[in-house]
Amino acid sequence: MSTFTIRVTSSATNSAGTAYGQQPDLNAPSFLDMEVTNSTDPRIQNGRYDAYCLNPIIDIGLAPTFSYGSEAASGGSAASFVPIGFSSISQTQVDRINWILAQNYTSDGKYSAQFNFGEVQLAIWKILEFTDAQISGAGLTLFLNDNNRNVVSGSDVSFLVSASQAAVASGLGVLPTDAFFTAVIDPAGNVQPLIIQLQSAKLGNYVWLDSNADGLQGAGEAGVDRVIVELYNGNGVLIASTLTGDDFSTAAVEQGFYQFAGLKAGDYQVKFIAPTYAFTAQDANANSTDAADSDANPLTGLSQVVTLAAGQSNQTIDAGLVLPAPVPARLSGHVYEDAGNDGVRNSEVPIAGVLITLTGTDTLGNVVNATATTNASGFYEFTNLAAGTYTVTETQPSSYLDGRDTAGSTGGSTANNDVIGGITLVAGANSIENNFGELPKAAINGFVYCDDNNDGIKQGTETGLGGVTVTLTGTNDLGLPVTLTTTTAANGSYSFTDLRPGTYAVTERTQPADKLDGRDTAGDTPGSTSSNEVISNIVLTPGLVSNDNNFGEIPPARLSGFVYEDAGNDGVKGVGEVGIAGVTVTLTGTDDLGDAVSKTTTTDATGQYSFDTLRPGTYAVTESQPANYLDGKDTAGSTGGVVSNDKISTVTLNAGDNSVNNNFGEIVTASLGDRLWTDSNGNGRQDGGEAGISGQTVTLIGGGADGLIGTTGDNTTATTTTGVDGVYSFAGLAPGV
Repeated sequence: MSTFTIRVTSSATNSAGTAYGQQPDLNAPSFLDMEVTNSTDPRIQNGRYDAYCLNPIIDIGLAPTFSYGSEAASGGSAASFVPIGFSSISQTQVDRINWILAQNYTSDGKYSAQFNFGEVQLAIWKILEFTDAQISGAGLTLFLNDNNRNVVSGSDVSFLVSASQAAVASGLGVLPTDAFFTAVIDPAGNVQPLIIQLQSAKLGNYVWLDSNADGLQGAGEAGVDRVIVELYNGNGVLIASTLTGDDFSTAAVEQGFYQFAGLKAGDYQVKFIAPTYAFTAQDANANSTDAADSDANPLTGLSQVVTLAAGQSNQTIDAGLVLPAPVPARLSGHVYEDAGNDGVRNSEVPIAGVLITLTGTDTLGNVVNATATTNASGFYEFTNLAAGTYTVTETQPSSYLDGRDTAGSTGGSTANNDVIGGITLVAGANSIENNFGELPKAAINGFVYCDDNNDGIKQGTETGLGGVTVTLTGTNDLGLPVTLTTTTAANGSYSFTDLRPGTYAVTERTQPADKLDGRDTAGDTPGSTSSNEVISNIVLTPGLVSNDNNFGEIPPARLSGFVYEDAGNDGVKGVGEVGIAGVTVTLTGTDDLGDAVSKTTTTDATGQYSFDTLRPGTYAVTESQPANYLDGKDTAGSTGGVVSNDKISTVTLNAGDNSVNNNFGEIVTASLGDRLWTDSNGNGRQDGGEAGISGQTVTLIGGGADGLIGTTGDNTTATTTTGVDGVYSFAGLAPGV
């Protein structure tokens, strides 16, 4: 909060502030002079200000003995008066005080010194509803009459009170518009609060009917009430508006007067607006009689630029009016981005450079055809129009979609796109806000990509998938169904542009041939949801771009291996070990979607089997033991697993994994045997003609733990009987002793 230090003095005391004397007023005449030091408030800089007291029954000590730390608030707001003890004050009372101060009654030569600061001070207290007894009891008479140098007139005080009431009640816009035209000063401690005037320049005078059209105010030429007068600063910015009427600051009842008070020093320009009149000549007599001539430009109603010094009152800016020919009509509007898509122009982005065509017929039957182009504010206007019926047509801007059109202040029809028709203008009519709302184009973007880690998040290194068909469906803001189709680019991107507001869904229509369905992810539009191959509830407002509506696809996993003759019986498929064809292998497990999987295949001629296009998951492969082989050693493959008899389980596959060499080794059976014969010549060799001995029992005995026969007792394992020729055989034997 900004602060400053104040000291107050009165012209009714001497410079020491200890007795009544003949000190001159240090500024414009006022009840007190207030000296500001140590200010941190940019609105109240160090210096001297005219001050008036707000509460006669609270004391404030005079300088140099007394100084106070203070704060300030806007003098134009009733809320500023509450902290200083005026909780029941109305805004009307505050406005009346401000109007009195803006007149500069004690310093403006217009009043010929009729009013003094004591009368102004009493009027302020009266407006604040202090009683005569309270004011009299305060003992401030010598301060009010400036130590008997002023005569405080009760009738003047009454006039000021009633004039302020009439002025504020008039509705003519008589108050300064700057919130800090005056400031309420709240000194530290329970002492007298003050009100000071910060800006005191004035600009105004008179609007009259120039009956002889000579550009000068002549005898008997009357003022014209309720003419709009606008005040602009040096940069062309409108800062205030008022209506002509009574001046209120004097006892006479006048017509055609206006006043802008409470102004800062600076450059100003006045604009007079009188639609049912024309302006008389500007600066008659070569501007040699400036106080009596008209200052309004006949085409624009603007005066010259006026430079005001602090506290200056310029009362020479006048406007003479003449009864004109029929006043031309005007028609205007805007082209804008209708972000709310409601046909109501708010503080929305204007669209410049749009061609607008006016067509129609005036009341005399003349055909009218004209064009205009919107300016940087999106504004277009047709002026000097005769009464008639008109149509404005917009050329649709190419970078926007057609939005809602709105007929202006004089009505019309918007049944056709980009057309506002049936606009009936009478003489002098000003048809405004014939507006064309346009919609920034919305879009939906995304990717179809290979989601290598199956997490639904597109990483920078993951490959886009081109050539995939994606379809957009939905309903736009016009209630029309929308169906569009596109194909992903080489990088996997797709885009639907030039979309109206609406609710949409995108669907991946073609599954990439070499990929499995992965995770889909709704984009950055709130409320969007995803399900299998569909991203829905994408709500687009005008101009919204919904990004990253992505369809993830996963590379299939594969699991393979061999069934083979494990000659080395070591569980390692070596070079030259023969594959076993025709063996049934079964895959079982659960994939990443929680679905059970069961597949069967048969080994090919090389003994290889393969399960392709697998989803991520956990699997097991089981071999059906081939006939004519003994069960050998099985081996988990490249991605690991748990080996049990004829089964490799807990094989975990991620997207794209290729689990190889999940192998089942089998053992080729051995055989042992020969012939039992009669060795006729006893030479220990089977000679020709020696007969076999049939029907004899032959026993096969397996080795003990150390592989030696008989070391652990009788290990008989099989018996057979010799055939007719004495031949016997033990087949299907496992390797062993």
